[in-house]
Amino acid sequence: MSERDKIPRWVLWLGVSLAMGWLLYTLRGVLAPVFFAFLIAYMLDPLVDRVEESRLLRGKPIARAVGIAVLLVGVFALAAIAILVIVPMVYEEIASFLKRLPGLVARSRAEWEPFLAGYGLEIPTSVGQAFEELHLDIQSVLTKSYTPATAVLKWLLGGTVSAVGAIVAALIVPVFAFYLLYDFDVLVAKAAELIPPRHRPTAHGFFREVDAVLGQFFRGQFTVMAILAVLYSVGYGVIGVPLALPIGIMAGFLSFIPYVGSTLALATALLMTALDWQGWTQILWVLGVHAVIQGLESFVITPKIMGDTVGISAIAVLFALLVGAELLGFTGVLLAVPAAALTKILLQRIDERYRASEFFVSGPSDGGNATEGQKD
Repeated sequence: MSERDKIPRWVLWLGVSLAMGWLLYTLRGVLAPVFFAFLIAYMLDPLVDRVEESRLLRGKPIARAVGIAVLLVGVFALAAIAILVIVPMVYEEIASFLKRLPGLVARSRAEWEPFLAGYGLEIPTSVGQAFEELHLDIQSVLTKSYTPATAVLKWLLGGTVSAVGAIVAALIVPVFAFYLLYDFDVLVAKAAELIPPRHRPTAHGFFREVDAVLGQFFRGQFTVMAILAVLYSVGYGVIGVPLALPIGIMAGFLSFIPYVGSTLALATALLMTALDWQGWTQILWVLGVHAVIQGLESFVITPKIMGDTVGISAIAVLFALLVGAELLGFTGVLLAVPAAALTKILLQRIDERYRASEFFVSGPSDGGNATEGQKD
């Protein structure tokens, strides 16, 4: 027996895992566009397969490339149109609010100062003074409070916000997505061939379950995010909350982080209502709209769209996102949910094997000891 055969298998697996983890950590900045492109390819692959199997393109060798091109152009065109329509609206709403802000601050101060003075509280004269009195470091709050969200924003804006970097990132993602989509089925087949034949049935079942969980999560989550953004924007806009559209977009965008999107939406809406004070009725309207949207999300939207296939608890997703963002930044955010799903299914398999093992089923019982104790 050679020295290599004497090395335990778990040591080899541990070494490979550590090497891959080190490589992933080292290349986390470079790999972010690749993983983002892979996420796009993963979500669009079922649609590409349907286009490829359609009668219009069936039998043509270029069918898949045509389907991919059509889908990618359509997706990015819709995204561009949405940005061109929404960004000016958001800009106009923010600009209008900033013009009104000095008057709103003066009026709200006059409204709230007597009320707070009765409780011995003083309104700070500036935002900086408010944070200073609360002994808060603004930069620390922004960078550490919601790590996954800040990781995403940092990647979108770039470490050194430059036009060249933004253009390069905008070009790399669709190009990678195209090539990944074109060879997606081939890559999956090649990866399956690397699995030893005796383990393929088990591995295929395992990865089919992972694929079902991830596919349902990602495709459903993006739909839920869009619906919530519309609901918050329209709901807060109808009752007259300032910056309703930006608040709604923020709430929808951050809804992939459990509890963060809805909490920020409510807190921001209440803050805007306090600035544009119209009485306690307005506060009740904000709370009512928020409660209705949360009820729709919890009992209608998420169950109908996400279903029970996901099976990843909100706490597990939140913990995975926090750990991923802390370790790998935006790349970690992209990998967090797949890693959580993989870990969950792996633990389920381990639990099933343990419960079916001889140790669990027919292990030593305490019956003999109990009998001896009664004899004594």
